[in-house]
Amino acid sequence: MRILQAIYSIYIGLMFLIGVAGVIPFYFLAFLLPDRPRLTLMFAANRVSMRCWSWLTGVRVTVEGQAQWQPAPVIVGNHCNLLDMPVCAIACAQPAKVLAKQEFARIPLLGFLFRSFAVLVTRDSPESRQRSVAELGRALGQGWPVFIFPEGTRNRGSEPLQSFRDGPFRFAIAAQAPIQPFVQLNMRGAQRLNTLLFRPARVTFRWLPPIATAGLTEADLPALRDRVRALIEAELRRDDPAFRGATGQ
Repeated sequence: MRILQAIYSIYIGLMFLIGVAGVIPFYFLAFLLPDRPRLTLMFAANRVSMRCWSWLTGVRVTVEGQAQWQPAPVIVGNHCNLLDMPVCAIACAQPAKVLAKQEFARIPLLGFLFRSFAVLVTRDSPESRQRSVAELGRALGQGWPVFIFPEGTRNRGSEPLQSFRDGPFRFAIAAQAPIQPFVQLNMRGAQRLNTLLFRPARVTFRWLPPIATAGLTEADLPALRDRVRALIEAELRRDDPAFRGATGQ
């Protein structure tokens, strides 16, 4: 069984690389366009490519609550595993400014994609973090959604979520922009925890109702952060097989 899983996992990776290669011509075409249609074309290419990847690999992605997406929000959700990239690409029907690790830029093919549409940050560099904060703040002010994983890194533990960082919620309060939470469900059913082994599975990307920040100040940040985290955690404990029925610490 483990040998079959390994073969299937290699197949998953190859199909992903083929999908990445397939969007590159559309990226070159997009570079001829202004900023907003450029990102719109890139995100559309990503979505179609990863939807094909889903059909070919048996990792079926269901997107729920698409109508919940409001204009120019701060988008936050749980950071799961390597499948975050294709699943989020399928779910994002509108372009957004994405915060991603600088390490992605060094990956062949994938690095080209991330350098084209993401705001890259070196997490252990205060200067890099400051630049990324300023860039995301400008994007939000221009009406772009900004997409951030508030955990900062993939969750490799037994709890549904790690601690949330303050940054996304500070952005939202400063811009008085709504927060758009989402939750990814059954991601560990498709990729075994702390391994590179995959299995066919059905995963769900669920948009949750937006949370208004109008009238909030910096003093409200901790309560806002904890409210959003609790909302996402409740979805995981109720509907994710890896955490269903578990009690919090």
